[in-house]
Amino acid sequence: MSITLTTFLPAHLPALTAFLNRVLASHRHWAPISEADFAERVLEQPAFDPKGLILAWDTESSQVVGGIHAIKPAEIPRDQLQEPRHHIAWLAVAPEMRGMRLGSKLLMAAENYLYYCPVYFAAHTTPFYGIIEKLWMPWYGSTERMGISATNDRELVEWLGRRNYHPTRPGDVSMVATLHGRERPADPGLSAHGLHVAMINEENPWQGDEPSYRLRNWGRNGGRRYQGLVIADGDRAVGSAVWYPLPDGVTAALAWIGLERRYRGLRFGSYMLDRALIEMAARGYLSVEVEVHMKESPEAYAMFRHRGFQVIDYWVNLVKT
Repeated sequence: MSITLTTFLPAHLPALTAFLNRVLASHRHWAPISEADFAERVLEQPAFDPKGLILAWDTESSQVVGGIHAIKPAEIPRDQLQEPRHHIAWLAVAPEMRGMRLGSKLLMAAENYLYYCPVYFAAHTTPFYGIIEKLWMPWYGSTERMGISATNDRELVEWLGRRNYHPTRPGDVSMVATLHGRERPADPGLSAHGLHVAMINEENPWQGDEPSYRLRNWGRNGGRRYQGLVIADGDRAVGSAVWYPLPDGVTAALAWIGLERRYRGLRFGSYMLDRALIEMAARGYLSVEVEVHMKESPEAYAMFRHRGFQVIDYWVNLVKT
């Protein structure tokens, strides 16, 4: 069998999506990838460089049998959330090709393209493949990114470890809770602080001031559904929670919850989460899933646990320095 590595060309899109749909189907939350979807999420993004998307071809069958996507840092506008890092978003090899060092060849090609370390593998801030650009379900992994599961991807973690990729930032988890039987929370006194609650969605996005830029980045979200609530001081958001539907239609993904520090300790954060859970249930969702970092966001993790959220998966962040 003869294998050739090439960088991506537009004509490769059908073979690439067919390959990804074949090799990723066993991953959690996997959904079929269409050519139009891949083009919109990846190829049409301003920071995409086709030289970093490297494919392995079986020259006899003209099929893709492996691939890797390395991403160099681009100029980041101040209203974008990506960090200027070198990333490898994913590495995949067809089952029949494993054990033939194809993965090593792809990884070496990706590292040669990136040309210096550190390199972050399947990190939370990887462009294109998570919810940084828009609120859409990643093709597999958690509700926020295509990640490496400590539970299901141990072989890959060990393989990368032998190539000097080491875990960093341990504590990323996915949690899930049922929405059944929750009671509407009492207002903790928002008006006494000059605050009010505003509901938002893709048809009525937040248009006021917002320090984190998240809400304005998502905006109308290309027409894709999402809902949220904002705690506002006039036309300035001081706290917000945003969720979107997972493919099953009955599970909501809590993509973001945040509150300015000066309003913490007043039960506003707890109220915002409880109110969001009630709003999700009112819209027909049966359960909710969220990704949170146990160590870096201990208050949020404790708040979720107190409301019945249970850990269902652990995500491995890797870096080569």
